[in-house]
Amino acid sequence: MTVLVGSAIQLLRGESGVFVVSNEAFDPQSSTEYTLYHLNKAAVPLLLAYVQESMQPNTLHPLVVETMPPDLATQLGLAEDVVEGQGVECCSLALYDEAGPLGTLYFLRLATLRSCFERNSDEDRTEPSTLHLFVLQLAASLRFALHSQSLLKEQGRLAAIFQYSTEGILTVDNALRIIDFNPAMERLTGWRENEVLGQFYIKVLRPKDRQGNDLGLQDSVILQAFAGQEVVNREMIISARDGQRFAVAVTASCVRSARGEPMNGILNVHDLTREHQQEEQRSTFISVISHELQTPIAIIKGYASTLARTDARFDSRTIRSRLIAIEEEADRLNKLVGNLLYASRIQANGLQMDIITLDLENLIRSMVRRLQARTSGVQISLSIPPHLPAVMADRERIEEVLQNLLDNAVKYSPRHPEITITCYVTGEEVIVSVRDAGMGIALREQEQIFDRFHRVGEPLSQSTPGAGLGLYICKAIIEAHGGRIWVESTLRQGSTFSFSLPREEKAPLPMVVF
Repeated sequence: MTVLVGSAIQLLRGESGVFVVSNEAFDPQSSTEYTLYHLNKAAVPLLLAYVQESMQPNTLHPLVVETMPPDLATQLGLAEDVVEGQGVECCSLALYDEAGPLGTLYFLRLATLRSCFERNSDEDRTEPSTLHLFVLQLAASLRFALHSQSLLKEQGRLAAIFQYSTEGILTVDNALRIIDFNPAMERLTGWRENEVLGQFYIKVLRPKDRQGNDLGLQDSVILQAFAGQEVVNREMIISARDGQRFAVAVTASCVRSARGEPMNGILNVHDLTREHQQEEQRSTFISVISHELQTPIAIIKGYASTLARTDARFDSRTIRSRLIAIEEEADRLNKLVGNLLYASRIQANGLQMDIITLDLENLIRSMVRRLQARTSGVQISLSIPPHLPAVMADRERIEEVLQNLLDNAVKYSPRHPEITITCYVTGEEVIVSVRDAGMGIALREQEQIFDRFHRVGEPLSQSTPGAGLGLYICKAIIEAHGGRIWVESTLRQGSTFSFSLPREEKAPLPMVVF
């Protein structure tokens, strides 16, 4: 565009100018586009304001020439000596072709110059003037350039959609060989695009049906799309590069030639792993909650029915033990319901915090005394540096976090649990770690341990009461404080749960960070 406009202005003996594209000619939705030649963009509004006040060119009078005021010419960037010595003309040239108006070319030139197209424009009225032929040729070239520009923009948009789509997109030729493989597909399968180009797509994806049977060429979803069948959200199982299998929903479509022959096939691949995990969470929720609710209810009902019998006499010690059991199970039931409501508030972003300056050391020591008073046989050691800085936190919420971590350390440890609580100080935050010597957590479980209703798949874990909400609540509370929570664990060697809280006062620099 710039080369065409610049060449046209030079042929018309101009020094500088701007081509203004007509919106109606190109894209009614777009804003006005400019192509500048030796003209500062800041000068465009001045020039356009001037030419709009004068007579506009049209197909009968395609070229309008006016002498420009010297002060305006100087503002547009022309040298003062040239403006005063020779004068400057502002020319407006309407560009059109058989398809209609294309735009207007505005250019500046010395008043003493004329182009060859203007000299011959009035010689023979019976033949098209050279200026008219020039306008048609220039308009055709510019229209072609505009369409090329439009195609490039459209190609860029399509490439961006292909590149940044969160859905896997794979395209094949009519021989089912891969010709495109977007980044989402790379992340999904582990294959790089340069490794799969030209390969048979079934060989790369190794698709299976939901029962695990191989889907061969006769069951190819792309061939079905080639045959005109509708393939939308078809569930199947594909394999990643490392052999891992996962469920996906595929949609296949066909790109056809003008004669209706299939040219390319497009496969959109949607990973169903997350949806299946949510389904598993829902089923886990139902099974866990029903079990966790039924157990205390059954115990309460059993003891209450026993005590209500009229044909039996119980001594005070037996009655007291039954009532204590009923109270404990009622507390357990109350805690479960409270955790469910808590989780619902977290999901609804309804977690409110009362942030104050908190003495973390006193809180930890208080929690330890409380745990030792109600749990016999537990050994707890503290490692707290002197003058532990205060943190900004909600006291009740941090109590809940510590309570959950300490309860877990006791529940998932041997008969005589040993727990170590350690505090670390950095320049920005205080870190609290709770370490146990219990069953530990497998590496593959550690990323999911903070998810709702997730319970570690070890026998001891499955037999231990709980709904899988404690760590989820801990994570929500700590992150609401602007902190972090994480786990380091080795199977059958114990786990260390750590969380951080922001300090009330930041440490002066420099400071050694441990």
